[in-house]
Amino acid sequence: MRWVVRGIAALLGLAVLIAAIAAGFVYYRFSSSQPRTEGRVDVAGISDEVQIVRDAYGVPHVFGSSDTDIYFGIGYAHAQDRFFQMDLMRRYVHGELAALLGHLNPRTAFADARSRNRGYHLVAQAAVANAGPEIRRAMEAYTAGVNARLAEGRHAPEYLFLQASPEPWELEDSAAVVVYMADSLAAGEYAEIANRELAELLSPEQYAEFLPGYPDWAPTMLQEEDLPQLEEPAPPTTEAQPDFDDGSNAWVLSGEHTASGRPLLANDPHLALSAPAIWYFARLQLPQGAVVGATIAGSPLVVLGRNQVSAWGFTNTGFDVIDMQPHAPGSLTTRERTELIEVRGGDDITLTFRDTEDGPVLDPEYFDLDVFGDHEVVLVSTALSGENRVADVSLRLMLSQNWDEFVEAGRGFTAPMQNMHYAHVDGTIGYTTPGLLPIRDEDGSWTGYVPYEDLPRVQNPASGRIASGNNRITPDNYPYDTPGTYAAYRAERIDQRLNEIERHTPESFHDIQMDRVSAQITRILPALRQAEPQSDLGIRALQIISDWDGDMDPLRAAPLIYSLWYRDIAEVIYGDDLGDQFERHLSNRRVFTENVLVGDDSDWCDDVTTDAEETCAAQLSRALDTAMARGIERYGPDIANWTWGEAHQAVFDHPVFTGSGLPLLDDWFTVRQPVGGDSSTVNVAVYSVRAGTFDVFHGPSLRAVYDLADLDSSRFMHAPGQSGHPWSDHYRDLAPMWAAGESFEMRTDWTPENAPGNVRILTLTPAD
Repeated sequence: MRWVVRGIAALLGLAVLIAAIAAGFVYYRFSSSQPRTEGRVDVAGISDEVQIVRDAYGVPHVFGSSDTDIYFGIGYAHAQDRFFQMDLMRRYVHGELAALLGHLNPRTAFADARSRNRGYHLVAQAAVANAGPEIRRAMEAYTAGVNARLAEGRHAPEYLFLQASPEPWELEDSAAVVVYMADSLAAGEYAEIANRELAELLSPEQYAEFLPGYPDWAPTMLQEEDLPQLEEPAPPTTEAQPDFDDGSNAWVLSGEHTASGRPLLANDPHLALSAPAIWYFARLQLPQGAVVGATIAGSPLVVLGRNQVSAWGFTNTGFDVIDMQPHAPGSLTTRERTELIEVRGGDDITLTFRDTEDGPVLDPEYFDLDVFGDHEVVLVSTALSGENRVADVSLRLMLSQNWDEFVEAGRGFTAPMQNMHYAHVDGTIGYTTPGLLPIRDEDGSWTGYVPYEDLPRVQNPASGRIASGNNRITPDNYPYDTPGTYAAYRAERIDQRLNEIERHTPESFHDIQMDRVSAQITRILPALRQAEPQSDLGIRALQIISDWDGDMDPLRAAPLIYSLWYRDIAEVIYGDDLGDQFERHLSNRRVFTENVLVGDDSDWCDDVTTDAEETCAAQLSRALDTAMARGIERYGPDIANWTWGEAHQAVFDHPVFTGSGLPLLDDWFTVRQPVGGDSSTVNVAVYSVRAGTFDVFHGPSLRAVYDLADLDSSRFMHAPGQSGHPWSDHYRDLAPMWAAGESFEMRTDWTPENAPGNVRILTLTPAD
């Protein structure tokens, strides 16, 4: 028996030893894949030493003797910190996700088919072919820097778990990153399908009320005096719908409205939250002067930021630049192309797609086209333009030295069409929006694009202010139709806050960025207070709401009570009208909801499935009782001690491991952070009203405040961190700072020789 016991003990010991060795190997491989940030590394492809100086937040300040060496350096840094992210972006555009992930997720082949059908990879190829000599040199140097890092091995930890190795970076891959952003920001495709479905469900009168036009009380970004006076009145703007939640903020004031007498510019673009973040801060100390701000891993350029004389910020225009055009079967003239999708761990897929002169014919196997019946559907999109020169434009914008150069730099921009806010140290402020804005005939067919000179633009407006919360851009005297989807409440609140102070400072701009008061809630609170709940829980909840000012504070109970209630308000207002399609079309619909509760559309409160005639007050009461009964099941019976932050957390998810069912990897790679706000507040935090949780998936991807009196004092923040390695100190360090409204400077008044403390310097030396 002793020998048996000893044998079992020996086997257990051996198993433990093997497990320890395996764990040690994984730990070694995991740790060794972290980027090297100090010392010297010999690399091929540079003409002189390049220094990558990382500051206390992991932001690289890249120094070199030539612009190509500096682009090499940022390529090397991107590959160190973010290559797996870069790999997934290029694979999404090229339709090659399944070649890496097909054995884990069969849906990747479906996503690949959609990208190939749209022809995104062809757009990336065209972008490289269109590239001018200056941007091509930058892209080639950047590509060499990326590949120099890949050649060293010790790849990102995801490759260890996937048992894969990255493929070299190519010029088309950098172009693919631009296409990826255009795909993320171009508007029209999904809204068109939803609107067609709603047109079948609702009467014309209901449809017009359910999808209301842009409200008269909401501000436009440009004012009538900002545009030339017209001899003929402008056509009405069609389908300017005000229910856009996923947007961004930017505003700029001239010196007459600031304490310093110089312009101030604020920008916080709202994008999907992810780990790692979409943005990567950097300073490029180019021979032409320093450029500082947000880059996108995969591209050598600063997209949002400042140079030595100016600053710029973007928001999405909301213009409808995508149409799904139905055609009778057999009426199209097409050409075929064959696409091969490689599937790791499965059978490769060969597909045949058809293209027209206007765009690809969508395959109903991969797109939800039921609403079009037996018609063939052509996707017409500015994001698919073969004239894409966005990379050239981005380089020219980054290097522009005055307003005229900034405007002229935009020629050749296709998509994504952006509101570009501008400020210069000479006191100039301005707004421009380069890109392709379709002109449509009465049948909806595209007949051309608005000429570049006629696109919305203003320099030094009389008001000294240009503010965007994704609200409608053009006033009624603009000579072109601008259909699209716009937001109303954030712009209203931004205007309110700007009007509160005569002379603004960077601190007051920061306070506005962090504002959590919902202009929508304050407008409908009088109606909510008229509810007469029947349950004790509902009565207690109404008492809390009645004393509330609409501040979506993460430490208070009222925002959670309201948000639970708001979902059930939607159901009692239009659940009866949409029937079994309610969940599919459930969304915030904020202007519509206001029109029902405090406007002229209160007949929606009547439940069409009953003989009685329900009032809005009665329906609000029923909804509150239902919502509170549901709330205590999740958050406990003491509603006064609920907090919005307990339920409402920003989730920076990893594209592979979040929700993978692997708890350890999920915890390592996913970042969660309690936040306030909602989709109607300036400090945006968007959750899905359909999801059943309040997890925030969309929010301020970065915040920046630029002080044109002292550009080095401009302040920045993004989240969750600079690094893409979950064991790095800089993977999640910025998330709590971001949530708390903190920020930091990225100054240009130092060199590697007199760098501030807590920096790490990696020197790349020529190997040949």
